[in-house]
Amino acid sequence: MLNLKKLAFVGLCSLFAASAMSAEAGFLADRHATRGVACATCHGVAAPEAGSTVETKQCLGCHGSLKAISEKIHQRGKAQSPDPHVNHSLGLNCNECHRGHQKSVNMCSRCHIFEYKVP
Repeated sequence: MLNLKKLAFVGLCSLFAASAMSAEAGFLADRHATRGVACATCHGVAAPEAGSTVETKQCLGCHGSLKAISEKIHQRGKAQSPDPHVNHSLGLNCNECHRGHQKSVNMCSRCHIFEYKVP
């Protein structure tokens, strides 16, 4: 018997992927889908449970170390000061700021006044 929750979630993933093809301005998952990154690449399964998260090691597997990420941002001319990827909170998971299916957040702003645009 099909799990209706899982089936609905797979349908939502398909919907997100389809809508992502039209614009890059959506959630981070939409940006990944636009680039052909499947749900399983980050989540480890094709139909992840609703609310499941992605571990930092998955992010670093594609994007490289925090230092490498920082260097790529600088090369693109989008460097921020202070650098949010090289800071005193290096133990944070990527998804503390970068949310796949929600609006991303600037965790630094909880204590500091930094105007970071977090993808």
